[in-house]
Amino acid sequence: MALLMRTVIKTLFFSLFISNGLSAQDRYMVFFVDKSGTDFSIERPIEFLSQRAIDRRLRQQLLIVENDLPVNAAYLERLSDLGAEVYFPTKWMNGVLVQMEADLIPRIQELPFVKSIEYVAPGAVLSDNVNGDSYAAFTEEEASASAFQNEILDIDIMHQEGFRGEGMMVGVFDGGFSNISQLAPLSHLFSSNRILLTKDFVINRNNVENNESHGTRVLSVMASNAEDEYIGAAPAADYLLFVTEAPGEFRVEEYNWLFAAEMADSAGVDVINTSLGYSEFNDNSMNYSYADMDGKTTVITRAANLAASKGILLVNSAGNQGNDAWNFITAPADSEAVLAIGAINSAFSRATFSSFGPSADGRIKPDLSALGQGTAVVTANGTIANQNGTSFSSPIVAGLVTGFWQAFPSLTNFEVIQIMKESASQFASPDNELGYGIPSFVRAAELASNYETPIESGVVAYPNPITEETFTIALEPQYFEKEVILTLLDHHGKRLFETNIFPTQWKNRFEIDLVNALAGLYILVIQTSDQRTVKKLIKY
Repeated sequence: MALLMRTVIKTLFFSLFISNGLSAQDRYMVFFVDKSGTDFSIERPIEFLSQRAIDRRLRQQLLIVENDLPVNAAYLERLSDLGAEVYFPTKWMNGVLVQMEADLIPRIQELPFVKSIEYVAPGAVLSDNVNGDSYAAFTEEEASASAFQNEILDIDIMHQEGFRGEGMMVGVFDGGFSNISQLAPLSHLFSSNRILLTKDFVINRNNVENNESHGTRVLSVMASNAEDEYIGAAPAADYLLFVTEAPGEFRVEEYNWLFAAEMADSAGVDVINTSLGYSEFNDNSMNYSYADMDGKTTVITRAANLAASKGILLVNSAGNQGNDAWNFITAPADSEAVLAIGAINSAFSRATFSSFGPSADGRIKPDLSALGQGTAVVTANGTIANQNGTSFSSPIVAGLVTGFWQAFPSLTNFEVIQIMKESASQFASPDNELGYGIPSFVRAAELASNYETPIESGVVAYPNPITEETFTIALEPQYFEKEVILTLLDHHGKRLFETNIFPTQWKNRFEIDLVNALAGLYILVIQTSDQRTVKKLIKY
């Protein structure tokens, strides 16, 4: 039966593409043995990573390593010379997606730099014509429709405290984003240039407004900003939109996710939401078993682990197989580095379709849960509808972690994951239906101070001695909701600058610029109406 299915599928693709004058081709991944001879070096990362991507690594003390280096361009050129159509390279896995006829395989396998070749999808759907629109080069109450799903996670309080995703970059990987440029709740993304990058990896074009509306609805949960009508969880963030999911189910979609993750990483993305999951395919030879949901086996899970190693925070739907024969989570939700999100209903119970854990190696999954039954979304025709799926509980949590990380930027991606678990409603007794439960911004904010530099005697300035161009001042609760005057003096008592701050529970750390200050001793005075504290600082 598997052979028959594959034959039928191949025949359909053959008929489709012969009609367009193309020869019978399929898609393959070609993997290389090394990166020797590359023109790039980890000592010069600005040549292949954005400054934002480099800064994310530095902030989390992550090294730039060999798998960050681009694929050897000479290898790609050689494949092209042999007649393969070369499309998307992967630096993390050191390979490239090609479109070619099967009779090229023996010739390519003979190349000394080729490690292996993997068949990933039938048919030739990729095109060199990448033309098409790309959207860019490289205390109020919540609106009524989205209020309930946001308030469950204290996102309304997060917004009231001023954390709506400003300065954060979010990647959304999905099947398509139909009509997003025409929808009023998303119009601010275009008027304020908040869509920074778009790419359709399925057919190789920049325009992501295809006929698929799933990504439109997912994006709306995070990014909508229609006052008194619908407010997304992170409406002020910048967004990168990628099409990775094709109409059929083949292994190539996992590699599309990999290509998108690498592009998002290079652009400097902070958070990636994926409302997709993989276990079974149209070609049964590609299928995974439950034993493969072990956090390290599937292609997409290995790709997710690599993305997380770069400091990116990954949020993924747990899956909608709770009522099926396969009722477990799907990849990459099985990854330990991914926040897998289950679905609850309005009674805070597991939605019956929400997939179960644990992972195959026995870890609690899903990790967290949010409203996924009756979630309010904006549809491609502009209406607001209530729909079901972990596809929609996932972006609610993605918006939560985006605003939370904005509030506490010194945390690492794994610290955010741990804090979110600890903030959740059943952290003390997790299960494989809701995981650690429903997370809370308020509780997470209370926990965050345990993961940052501890505060002693009410106030601390760090690092001290100061070796960079900035330092941070952190204040304890006795300073909250008060006007605090910060004054910096040099060792002669000359005032260098003075500023007023207003610490709160959500914002109690402030970065001070010393870019023009010379090395030496400085005095920091922290003054309120009823107390005065002096700190000595040394700048090297």
